[in-house]
Amino acid sequence: MVSKSDQLLIVVSILEGRHFPKRPKHMLVVEAKFDGEQLATDPVDHTDQPEFATELAWEIDRKALHQHRLQRTPIKLQCFALDPVTSAKETIGYIVLDLRTAQETKQAPKWYQLLSNKYTKFKSEIQISIALETDTKPPVDSFKAKGAPPRDGKVSAILAGLDPRDIVAVLNEEGGYHQIGPAEYCTDSFIMSVTIAFATQLEQLIPCTMKLPERQPEFFFYYSLLGNDVTNEPFNDLINPNFEPERASVRIRSSVEILRVYLALQSKLQIHLCCGDQSLGSTEIPLTGLLKKGSTEINQHPVTVEGAFTLDPPNRAKQKLAPIPVELAPTVGVSVALQREGIDSQDAFWYSALDIIFPLFIFLFLVLDAIRKFANYEEK
Repeated sequence: MVSKSDQLLIVVSILEGRHFPKRPKHMLVVEAKFDGEQLATDPVDHTDQPEFATELAWEIDRKALHQHRLQRTPIKLQCFALDPVTSAKETIGYIVLDLRTAQETKQAPKWYQLLSNKYTKFKSEIQISIALETDTKPPVDSFKAKGAPPRDGKVSAILAGLDPRDIVAVLNEEGGYHQIGPAEYCTDSFIMSVTIAFATQLEQLIPCTMKLPERQPEFFFYYSLLGNDVTNEPFNDLINPNFEPERASVRIRSSVEILRVYLALQSKLQIHLCCGDQSLGSTEIPLTGLLKKGSTEINQHPVTVEGAFTLDPPNRAKQKLAPIPVELAPTVGVSVALQREGIDSQDAFWYSALDIIFPLFIFLFLVLDAIRKFANYEEK
């Protein structure tokens, strides 16, 4: 057995990137492999300056560290572009870190250029630091990466061995919930709800060339919530749509970390305005803001994404449609909420308060919209 003071952590901090192309439909992931053990960052937006803000840690003892340094064992980082829809991984480039540069004193991070960069017109770089830290866990006999202790800001070893394709929502009919992630890690219960509260200017989505049913047409909103098709109560008037706010909810068994990755992969909720089987327009609600990296809000109170979202007609670019002024744009009011099951009474109070505030916001929005329409009518 080695002494406790001989236990170390090899810590690789993957901070941020620069000089990447923007690919809104993809995510970026960095996988790091050392001595056959692989860890990975959470997927992040594929922007020109991606923010990874992640630390990866491997356990090792001093004797094994000395041996790896003699053998010049590398730490290889591979950067991938991930398609959230198909889960396809596309190799972008790689970086090799020299273990001998890791010291027990803190050092400033450095910029490393991606080798064999697929983006040949870009000199993509990632800011990285590598250090040795004293392990505070009880001693172990040999090197072990997946047993690295959970630490603030570090990716849990739980996620390291998971394939993104395995992080999917599976209905457990007997339990009445959707499981996201392997069962052994799904220890927490959540409720996710979507409320469609109001809509305005929907007539802007009907071009003069579109033929609607001769009988009084029915319109409704449609979306898919964890694979469940949801529609609201149909209405007939696009100019003054009149429907009661409707909420759909699902129960989830998962963990905060796995759920965060899932929301990064399934980053948008698409909502359609339909007539029959035809989509007249749609909008996308960003879901990544529900569980922000490093945030613990979900442990104190429900987290929400809400507002008035613009509906765009299908194939706007192909139809060469002129842009609509903001004040005339068709919108739908949506609230998406995520909460832990069993929040205390005070949190429940504030959640109920949100249920009151959001309809008040809706009412104010509709009043202002009516005033604007009246003013336009007076001008005519």
